[in-house]
Amino acid sequence: MLTDLFLNSPNNSLMTSLGSISDECFQNSKFHLAELVVREAQIGLMVLDTNEKIVLFNDWLSKAANLKETEALGKGLTELFPELKDSRLQNAVETSLQMGFPALLSQSLNRAPFPLFAGEEERRMGLRIEQQIQVIPLGSGDSPRFSLVQIANVSVAVKRENMLLEQAKELKRNLIIDGLTGVYSRRYWEEQTLIELRKARRACLPVAMIMLDVDLFKNYNDAYGHQEGDLCLARVAKAAANALKRPRDILARYGGEEFVALLPETDLEGATVVSKRILQFVESLQIAHKQSDVASYVTVSMGVSCGFPSEGESQEIILSEADQALYIAKAVGRNRVVLCKNKGFFTTDGNAINSSLPERRYR
Repeated sequence: MLTDLFLNSPNNSLMTSLGSISDECFQNSKFHLAELVVREAQIGLMVLDTNEKIVLFNDWLSKAANLKETEALGKGLTELFPELKDSRLQNAVETSLQMGFPALLSQSLNRAPFPLFAGEEERRMGLRIEQQIQVIPLGSGDSPRFSLVQIANVSVAVKRENMLLEQAKELKRNLIIDGLTGVYSRRYWEEQTLIELRKARRACLPVAMIMLDVDLFKNYNDAYGHQEGDLCLARVAKAAANALKRPRDILARYGGEEFVALLPETDLEGATVVSKRILQFVESLQIAHKQSDVASYVTVSMGVSCGFPSEGESQEIILSEADQALYIAKAVGRNRVVLCKNKGFFTTDGNAINSSLPERRYR
């Protein structure tokens, strides 16, 4: 029997023979498994020898490159893909072969170095697969060194990332821009106001603010409907924004039909010029308003104030004075500008307004 033969054999020679056969079978199975892995891997695998010749070109890469394995084997990297000459990828392969250093090519800087396509339609359209590429040195010491180039299709991940970036941009835009009127949002205005006040405080410069309100807007909405009311606000906002000529001047929707303008490095005289221009631009729109007792078209009222942050005048103080001036402008007839100066109120002609109106609380 085989068992007896094995047990009685001198020096267990049969055991040694069977062990050698087992090792050989095991090695063959490992090679077969490795071959299956390389062939079925859902990434591109390419190996180059010390002469930078391709010695392995797997099925995934053959399909994506539209090349047979036999067309690739024995070719140089730039011979097969001429556009890679002097590229980061070629440099990475040379470095891995000469010095044994691995490399990961940034997808943002090397989006699609290989002409690889997901299918025939993408190939016709020239839409390459988004690629992430790793270059890995194989071998060490005195043994011949090879370079493994691993190519992953990251098109889905890149598409998702781009979508998230666009959503983030849209979210940021919504935080900055008022969706209805297209001018800046109140939140952005308040953030920029803090920045400009700090600058003005350091430089001992003035900051002016204008509060603007569309006259009798509720009557307009009742007469023409909310949809027309929204269009009216958008047109008035655009006209007022066009009246601001400097890049740092900001117009924002403060709430409802009320707007606020920030004018850095502007004194009361300069702010008066801007407010009169806004009045003129809005009037030129000639938006019909049959329910107004001020004019036959849409008008606006404005309050203007100016302060020096270096002298302790805060955003709240300047804005409160502009708001109070707006309140008076509406109370004494609308369709005008009222200035706040040294706690008093004046027309743009410099005439004082003696008003016994109760002070309006800042909102």
